[in-house]
Amino acid sequence: MGYNAGMSRTEKVFYGEPELLEAEATVIAVEGAAEAPLVELDRTIFYPEGGGQPCDLGSIGGVEVSSVTEERSPAGESRILHALSGPLGALDRVGSRVQLRVDGGRRLDYSQAHTGQHLISATALRLAGSPTVSAHFGRERCAIDLDVPALSEAQVLAVGEAVELAIVEDRGLRTHLCPPEDIASFKLRRKPPEGEEALRVVEIEGLDFTPCCGLHLRSTGELRLVRILGTEKYKGMTRMYFLAGGRAAADYAAVSRIAQEAARCLGASVADLADAALREARRRRELELALGALEKERAALEASSAPEAGSPRPGGEPSLALRRYSDRAAASLMATAKAFAQAGMACLLASIPELTVQALSPEPGTELGSRLKGPLAAAGGRGGGGPSSFRATFPDAASLELFLREAEGVLRGGVTP
Repeated sequence: MGYNAGMSRTEKVFYGEPELLEAEATVIAVEGAAEAPLVELDRTIFYPEGGGQPCDLGSIGGVEVSSVTEERSPAGESRILHALSGPLGALDRVGSRVQLRVDGGRRLDYSQAHTGQHLISATALRLAGSPTVSAHFGRERCAIDLDVPALSEAQVLAVGEAVELAIVEDRGLRTHLCPPEDIASFKLRRKPPEGEEALRVVEIEGLDFTPCCGLHLRSTGELRLVRILGTEKYKGMTRMYFLAGGRAAADYAAVSRIAQEAARCLGASVADLADAALREARRRRELELALGALEKERAALEASSAPEAGSPRPGGEPSLALRRYSDRAAASLMATAKAFAQAGMACLLASIPELTVQALSPEPGTELGSRLKGPLAAAGGRGGGGPSSFRATFPDAASLELFLREAEGVLRGGVTP
C-alpha cells in the first residue's frame, strides 16, 4: 500500500513498495502541450524530485518520462506531475489505464547515494561535530556541505572507517510516519521542516534519525561500499565528495586497473607503485634540468652565430631575427628569444607544430604589444604582450604565416601603431 504525506491526489506507491518497478495506473489529469504533456495519475511508482534526490525516470504507456515533480498549492494539496517526452496517443485522456515502468538502475543508484549521505552525515556529526547543511547528488559524484571550516586528514579517515564499519554491521533502515508517531519522540539529527501535516523520519538503526522525503535502502549492508573522495573549502564550510554503492565499486575497479597499468609501465608491482612513481618523478626532474641547460646553450650558440647580430638598424632600433622552427616546441621559444635579446637583437620566433609565436626585444621602446596588435587581429590569432615581449597562438598554419609576414613588415619597416 502507498503512503500519502499530507493531501495528495496521487497514491505514493514508491514509499510503501520501493522495490516495485512496474505497475498500472489511471490518468486523472492531462495538461500542457499535446506533444509533451504533463500527466497526473491516481497512483505512481515514480519518485518526484525532492529532498535533494533527483526524480525517477522511465516510461508511461511506452513514452519516455523526462521529469517528475511534486507541486503544492497554498492550501497544502500536492500534485505529482509526470512530464512526458511525447504524446501518449490514444491513452492521452482522463480515465485511461497506462503501464508504468521505472528505470531500476537509476532508482538504485540514487537510493544508494541518499543512504550513503545519511550515513556519512550522521558519522561526521558524531565524530567531528560537523552538521550537514546540504547535500548534492550529481551524475558523476555526490557531495555534502558540512558546517565546519575544515576537517583534518585524520578526521576524514576516521569518518570513512566508521562508515565502513556500519556497512559491515548491516544496520537496518526503517521509516517512521509522524503522525501517527510523535515527532518529539525521536532524537533528530536536524530540525524538521515547518508547516508539514505529516513527516517521514528515516532511521539508521542505532545511528541516526533524520526527517527526509527521499528513497533509501533497507540496510547499510546494501550499500556495499562508500568511498570518500576528499574535501575542499566551500563558502566558509567544508564540502566532502563521495561515491556510494555501485558507483564506489566501479570507481575502485577503475582505480585498480589504472594502478596495475601504471605499475606495468614503471616495471614495478602495485604495492611498490608509489615508490616507483617518486623515483620516476625525480628522474624526470633531472632530465628537465639537463634539457633546460642544453636549450640555453643551443640558444646562445644560435644567437651568437646569427647574421643579424651586431647590425642595428637606422634610427637605433635593434635588428630583427625571424625564425621558423619545424622541430621546436613552443615551451622552448622563450629561452631562444632571451638569447637573441641578450645579443642585442629583436626576434620573431615561430613553433610551426604548435602554431605559436614568441617575440622579444632588448628595448622597451620597441612597443611590440601595440605594434603587433593589428597583424594579430588580421590573422585571427589570440595573445598579446607589452613593450618588449609578445606571444600568440593561431588556429592554423596559414594564419600563422600571415601573421609572420605582416609582423615582419611592421617591425622591419619601423611602423608605429
